[in-house]
Amino acid sequence: MGTATTRRNLVLGFPLGAAITFLLVSCSTEAAPQTSPVPSSIPLTTYTASTPTPSTNPDAADLSPTLPPTPTATPFIYLIQSGDTLLGIAQSFNVTLDELLAANPDIDPNFLIVGDEVIIPTGEGSLAVFAAPTPIAVELAEPRCYPVADGGLWCLVMARNPLPQALENVSAQITLYDPAGGQMDQQLAIAPLNVVPVGEAIPLAVLFPGPIPDNFSAQADLSTALPLEPGSNRYYQINIDVEKTEIAPTFGDVEGVITLTGEEGNALANQVWVAALAFDAEGSIVGLRKWESTAQISPGDALSFQITVYSLGPSIAEIQVL
Repeated sequence: MGTATTRRNLVLGFPLGAAITFLLVSCSTEAAPQTSPVPSSIPLTTYTASTPTPSTNPDAADLSPTLPPTPTATPFIYLIQSGDTLLGIAQSFNVTLDELLAANPDIDPNFLIVGDEVIIPTGEGSLAVFAAPTPIAVELAEPRCYPVADGGLWCLVMARNPLPQALENVSAQITLYDPAGGQMDQQLAIAPLNVVPVGEAIPLAVLFPGPIPDNFSAQADLSTALPLEPGSNRYYQINIDVEKTEIAPTFGDVEGVITLTGEEGNALANQVWVAALAFDAEGSIVGLRKWESTAQISPGDALSFQITVYSLGPSIAEIQVL
């Protein structure tokens, strides 16, 4: 079974490395990510949402976010991505390595863990502080949670950027509640790419270890979302052509070519990420897969990719790539 489509999208990426996402694409000189479009049928709701209601079916649970807590000041946090180094992170945020190490004494610079938080310092020993979550009007869809064979649970939530400028470092806390309203577990859901372009959405995903009771409710609360300053040169632009898409009920294959824009002689992209998103017939996200390149790419060069994405629940009806 299959369909063939061709699609071209522009994406942003870090100047020292490139990143593309599974349905979301970004590039980075240090390996920075970016986002992808989301079907209009996905029921997106604003961050302020209703209280969670118990569900007996994790595959198609009617999961509703609750009202967010009162905004409080939180540090400027960056989530470590694959291929990152502390020196590269410091250069991206225009701070010195010593300042970054001083703000993160518990981090081993020789052993970075993807998804770990790095505090970005600024000024005279102070930290950049952003009010969360009110200043950034990110729209969070209802979490979709799917059980896995070992008794765990994958939860995904679409985060859409309704603002007139791009956002980066978007993440959300997903909390599971038992039928009595007691908190069972809480995990940070992160995106496969760093940047959410204007008007687009990116999936945030997290795996909860099992066992998870059948009767639960889930809530997604915005954790971080930072505005990307206009004119920022930390991201490359990428053109992406999807040349072939084949869809079966439980998996889909996507093939295409990405081209890094920019003038000849600009810095190489050390890594490219491609993110593919799978949606069911109702427009709900059911799968996510991230592809990472193994070779550098120069501005103007092309790079082929192939991704297989699997459904966590219902049959796949559509696959998108940015």
